Amino acid sequence: MIFVDSGGWFASVVTDDDDYEIARIWLEANKEPLFTTDYIVDETLTLLRARGENQKALEVGNLFFRGLLAKIYYLSEEDILQTWKMFQQFSDKKWSLPIAQANLSAKNSASHMLFHSINIFVNSER
Repeated sequence: MIFVDSGGWFASVVTDDDDYEIARIWLEANKEPLFTTDYIVDETLTLLRARGENQKALEVGNLFFRGLLAKIYYLSEEDILQTWKMFQQFSDKKWSLPIAQANLSAKNSASHMLFHSINIFVNSER
């Protein structure tokens, strides 16, 4: 499975985003299942709305919650605390908290996941 961060979701639906074309091409060509976390869904929908893309936020939210975009990993309180520990432990990495959550989600999943870091989808510069 491939983790997709909010930057990737945003770029894939906002046509005037600098990475729109590359995100759409990559998503259309991808054959592996995608996963994200509930925090990323929250962040994505909030970002869309904050940037004036309310209709897209509603459309993407509908796709997320109907299971049509990715498997959503819902974080428990224990997951969040473990993520915090991981975030502190790997302070030498430039991980955002959601990226640490994705690592934990992949590690804790009952199914075997191959965690890929795709540059466009983990671009923390934005």
